Amino acid sequence: MEKLLPFVADRRIIVSEDEGDSSCVLDCESSVSGTRVVEPGSIELNGLVRLDESDRLYGMIGSKFVSRLSELGVNVEVGCIHRNMFSASVIAQARVSSFQIFRKAVEKRNGGDANVKYAWFGGSKDEIENIVQHGFGYGNIRKDGLFDHGVVLCADHSPLESVQSAIADEDGNKHILLCRVLLGKTELVNRGSKQSHPSSDSFQSGVDDLVSPKKYIVWSSHMNTHILPEFLISFKTPTRTNNKPRQDGTRLKKPISPWIPIPELLAALSKVLPPKAIKEMTQFRQRYIEHKISRCDMIRRIRRVMGDRLLLMVLKNFTEQRQCNRFG
Repeated sequence: MEKLLPFVADRRIIVSEDEGDSSCVLDCESSVSGTRVVEPGSIELNGLVRLDESDRLYGMIGSKFVSRLSELGVNVEVGCIHRNMFSASVIAQARVSSFQIFRKAVEKRNGGDANVKYAWFGGSKDEIENIVQHGFGYGNIRKDGLFDHGVVLCADHSPLESVQSAIADEDGNKHILLCRVLLGKTELVNRGSKQSHPSSDSFQSGVDDLVSPKKYIVWSSHMNTHILPEFLISFKTPTRTNNKPRQDGTRLKKPISPWIPIPELLAALSKVLPPKAIKEMTQFRQRYIEHKISRCDMIRRIRRVMGDRLLLMVLKNFTEQRQCNRFG
């Protein structure tokens, strides 16, 4: 894996890569030998270099990102992909060295298996830029009642929730990081757990499922030694109006699942919940309106306060009332 990471030689940044990169990005393994030279003039802010669309890595990462979301019915358009060269400062280079040191230590502890994977992390443009420049911080821990004491990343094969956590900037672009994550030996961490560190020296990180994990939990104490943000993908999520004809002549179906507008949901809940709970949920909605949290985060937090049982009851009443109004 170390061969993929950049180093400075003769005032040029040299990045090792060949066909082994595909196995690294797709299967999280490394086996490389060749080199590619990146001229200093192509380095952008914070040590990021924009990949050309003809670059093999661009095609490999972009196509996988699009196809995995397409399988879930989500359409995205990749605008650009940047690679983190870790050249912005001595501190950035130190993060690479730290990751390598801890990888070797975890390998030694776990009989040669460091369990390095790729994973996604989405956020606002400012949040992503701060991570690239300064590393992860406590502000990157989503305190939504699910996993409150660690950075949660989505597994390479399941980027949806990270995409939902990405907040569009003023140009409508969203941003997501593809990170290399040092997992070591993982343990099951249940949703809502207050665990804040490994349960014993035998474990280094947590997962939501031991057999087929979709989320990796890296404890706050390890977030800048066990996570290495390597690629920044900027994309858009085109929206279509319901029932609008597509290019193939078919029409999108209207949602058939129960739903309720957030203002009407809060109005209904105000009749059964204390003012303190309503105020808290209203603040979640306001933070979403101000683009401080994603819609997915807002909904999760509201559900945590009200509980799914009450939500289902309100949805049922709203759906029945809507049908009565529709049919008179």
